[in-house]
Amino acid sequence: MSSRPWYQRRPAELRREQLAVLNTWLRREVRPFNPFWAGRLQGVGVKLTSVDQLNTMMVATEAALAGAGGPGNPALLLSPTEDQFKRHTTRSELVAAAREAAGGGRDGRRNAIWYRYKPVHIHEAGVARLVAIAYTRADLDRLHLAGARLAEVMGWGAEDSLLNLVPAGPSVRYWGLYHAALATRMSALHPRVGTEPVAGAARRGMAVLPASVLAVPTAEAEEALEVLAAGSRLPNLRLVVPVGQPPAAALRTRLAELGARVAGREVRVQAAWAPEISRVLYGEAPVATGDPPDATYGFLTYPDLELVSVRDPGHLTNRDEGQAGELVVTSLGWRGTVVIRAATGSWVGGMEHAGVHPVTKATVPRIAPAAVDGAWQPRVSLGGRSRRVDLRGAARVVRRARERWITQGVELADWSLRVVDSKLVLALAFGAAHRGEDSALGEEGSGPGGEPMRPGDVEVARLVRDLGDTVGAEPEVWFNTRRAAARPQVGDAGVA
Repeated sequence: MSSRPWYQRRPAELRREQLAVLNTWLRREVRPFNPFWAGRLQGVGVKLTSVDQLNTMMVATEAALAGAGGPGNPALLLSPTEDQFKRHTTRSELVAAAREAAGGGRDGRRNAIWYRYKPVHIHEAGVARLVAIAYTRADLDRLHLAGARLAEVMGWGAEDSLLNLVPAGPSVRYWGLYHAALATRMSALHPRVGTEPVAGAARRGMAVLPASVLAVPTAEAEEALEVLAAGSRLPNLRLVVPVGQPPAAALRTRLAELGARVAGREVRVQAAWAPEISRVLYGEAPVATGDPPDATYGFLTYPDLELVSVRDPGHLTNRDEGQAGELVVTSLGWRGTVVIRAATGSWVGGMEHAGVHPVTKATVPRIAPAAVDGAWQPRVSLGGRSRRVDLRGAARVVRRARERWITQGVELADWSLRVVDSKLVLALAFGAAHRGEDSALGEEGSGPGGEPMRPGDVEVARLVRDLGDTVGAEPEVWFNTRRAAARPQVGDAGVA
């Protein structure tokens, strides 16, 4: 057993531990106890020699997970029969279960299995569809461990006190904070329920508990601090924790300024975030003394609790270290709801596996501090109703059209698919009609090299129809160079 803290262990050591846990979990629990995942794992080797082999498995989309087996997606649960449990569990686990069931007959044996696999706590997840994430009693112990790690990463101690303005509800973001406070033995107040305005909850909360740590949804953090800054000074405040989509640099600076007005001294800003399909909540470690208020070195992950990677949803390929893309999550070794290679819909600015955190010297993988929830699933207005579409397959559709058009002598120079005024808009820009001419295009799509050659109406209509079938809504087409060049190219986050 390593004597190093969990966040400073050697990467090779962590990878070995991940591989051992992954192989045991897949062989003894997932494959024998869950037909849904056993089917999806058919293309993966029975015994992995590298964690990266799991990346050969197709990602599990929200559409595949939501409602699998009925309401609450029960098909994702580990649900062993008594015979399956006897045949596949470890000897030590079997002996422990036998002791628990002794003298209880059939009910005793059932209860011993239920203790290990029956869901007792559920979170809601999903962007466009509802996915239930169930926790067993053992899973709650792991959630508590993740909470302790979050507090350790962020530098909370028993002497701190937490005012949590994240609304109470079935979310990993709320319960992650709850367990972080409980594990640290800090005083905590969770006063906000439902749709209560953040201003009232902030005033009432600080009147009850003049906290040193303020956790608040990112979109409401500025409002909460402005309300507190307008009242009396609260000298205990030392840390503001935006929860959810991480704040941009300008907002971080603004929150630090408002926090300083509330406390009458320097207040740091450290974000907490995870896609809601995740089992754990990640946090940013403190930065170095003298760093600017917008400084951050990313979110520390817990590699023995979750496997996280980044993929390019446009090309269905895994990203290299540091490249932006969609976060993919595997809840390593958890029971209850099984999540393997789940596409979260969250865009992140990349991951760092080999670097060392400059302050904490942490060696665990870090997620870049830039993230966007539901980046490829924007809301659009269709027939007077608002609904979400899924743009992650759009790049493949456009790529096929581009290849067809090349054979027709048409060059698609650039494109983008984004929501403009609640409408899904496909912007297209075409190259010059003849090779060698100046293909610089103006706003309306013409240029000094002559009118660019475009595909015929039938081809454009085919592209619109194919996109509609893939993303869930047919876009409006604009032949507009500036719009086509706008980035991000797809939705609210770029795919390089």
